[in-house]
Amino acid sequence: MSTTITLNDLIKSRLGEIAEDIWESNRVMRISGDNGRVIQIGSAAVWEQWTCEADHGSGPCHEPLLTLDQAATLVGQPVDFSLVSPTMTPIEIEVLDESYGFQRTELYHLSDVTQEFTKAQG
Repeated sequence: MSTTITLNDLIKSRLGEIAEDIWESNRVMRISGDNGRVIQIGSAAVWEQWTCEADHGSGPCHEPLLTLDQAATLVGQPVDFSLVSPTMTPIEIEVLDESYGFQRTELYHLSDVTQEFTKAQG
């Protein structure tokens, strides 16, 4: 008797591996299902998918983490922009893009994205 593995099973498995790896290496937690929150800066909003649980010196951070695409949306910049001088080191991660499959991106703390938005406003 052979076991059939579907593409959805492989994707789910890979997403689980990514979440475990980033938890072990950076104390970043994936937000599942409806447990996230809407993050809004200016006139744009995105849905929280990751949160930082690392201790940066004063207990667990609990700050939302945003992908580069989400940060670009909130700051109102093209997707190929980058934060110039984030306070916290960006965290490299693989995410599943519906058009391109698994892609490398970076996660940024919300405070760094907010700071970039404030700078862009002048």
